Amino acid sequence: MRFPKIVAAQRLQSWLLITALVSIVLIGLLVVDLTRNLRTVMISETNRSLLNASKELTQAGEAWLAGHRGTNPQDSHADLDLKRISYEILSSYPDVEGGFVFRHAVVGHSFPTYTEPGSNLRQPANERDAVTAAMDESRASGRAAHRILQDGEDLVIVSVMSRADGKLSAWCLRRLINFSDSNELNKRLILVGVMLIALISIGFVLKLSFDMQRGFASIQAGLERLRTDAGYRLPEQDHELNSIVRAINSMAEGRQELEADLRREDRLRVMGRVVAGIAHEIRNPLNSIRLTIRMLARRLEGEPASREPIALVTGEVDRLDALLKSLLVFRTDAAEKIRQQPVQPILDRTVALVKPHAEEHGVRLDAGRCEEALAFVDGDYLQQALMNLMLNAIDASSREGVVVVSVRSEPGHVQLEIEDSGPGLTPEQEERLFEAFYTTKPGGTGLGLAVTRTLLEKMGARVEAVRGASGARFRVTLPAEQPA
Repeated sequence: MRFPKIVAAQRLQSWLLITALVSIVLIGLLVVDLTRNLRTVMISETNRSLLNASKELTQAGEAWLAGHRGTNPQDSHADLDLKRISYEILSSYPDVEGGFVFRHAVVGHSFPTYTEPGSNLRQPANERDAVTAAMDESRASGRAAHRILQDGEDLVIVSVMSRADGKLSAWCLRRLINFSDSNELNKRLILVGVMLIALISIGFVLKLSFDMQRGFASIQAGLERLRTDAGYRLPEQDHELNSIVRAINSMAEGRQELEADLRREDRLRVMGRVVAGIAHEIRNPLNSIRLTIRMLARRLEGEPASREPIALVTGEVDRLDALLKSLLVFRTDAAEKIRQQPVQPILDRTVALVKPHAEEHGVRLDAGRCEEALAFVDGDYLQQALMNLMLNAIDASSREGVVVVSVRSEPGHVQLEIEDSGPGLTPEQEERLFEAFYTTKPGGTGLGLAVTRTLLEKMGARVEAVRGASGARFRVTLPAEQPA
């Protein structure tokens, strides 16, 4: 199946989104791995920097001791001298503070990044303990010793270098701000949350894209089926394409109704063309037969045995004449006498004509009144149409049933309704109700409702079957204004 360009573009967009989704997942995994190794990398780089600073301080301390033999490093002048030395060295190491340890006492403490030379600094107890412990380890091993401690949200890294026979031990320290395990966990959680939001968004877009593609495929398959099956309707969609599906189904219903109307009109046109020939070929011989039967009836007036055959032939001739008159209604050249007139008198005459038939069948005829109802109609056509509808309603109602006829005037039109108490209409009957020669009554011609619809349409009126309370209900709408 070939998709339209817009659907092909939608599929390309889907594949691009899938590629972006995979890329985000891979990038996320890489970022998570980097954040997990960030702590190790930072500690390793800091230890290397502190080790270099400790070596320089150790060399400078040994040189100072060599030139100041017998001097107590804890003396104020010596302390200032050592602060100057540590300040000069640590100026090359950002965020690093340090100095010397003499007999477990800190001397020459400086912090070049944030203080001036010679500033008095106080070392927290936890840092001093870490420096002392590292110094003892360094003296024992002869190598630089490191300590890492967590101070609230900060990470403190200590490096000490001391010799077993040395009087001064060099120490360095760097504080990493907001570098706790909880902060790293929070960063990872935020990263994971952002990734999840991105993945959910892309997944939602992908779902919409695939739904659209399936919807287009369903619509295209439905359109293919509609070519051969006019009664098929596209299934409802659960996304934006549903409005298109409804529009297509609406057009299909309109097309089906239009095709049904066209078929009916074609039959009526064909019927109208042959009516003139039927009238010429049948009515003249039929009149001759009627006259001949009357002559025979007069000649055989004294013969009792001839009465029944003659009455039978006369009845059949009359039936053929009535059928011919019904067919003449479908002629397109018949002239209408449409004028504005009250509907109630026409309804009264029709009720009076069908009342004997209702009484014969044991059916009560209940007709409403609306004296102010005016409509543009042909009185004869309307009477014939209403009579057909009432006779059908009476025949459909059971004995002791009731046929209700109502009339009301509404803006722009007059509406009449005829409802029986019969079994109602089946779906097949509703669909073929007004087709010529379609009937469900034994001995019926199937022309009654077809004639009724044709008569009303010639006046600009219409008739339709609607759901009744129990039986069938027919609604006739008459124009209250001059039809175009």
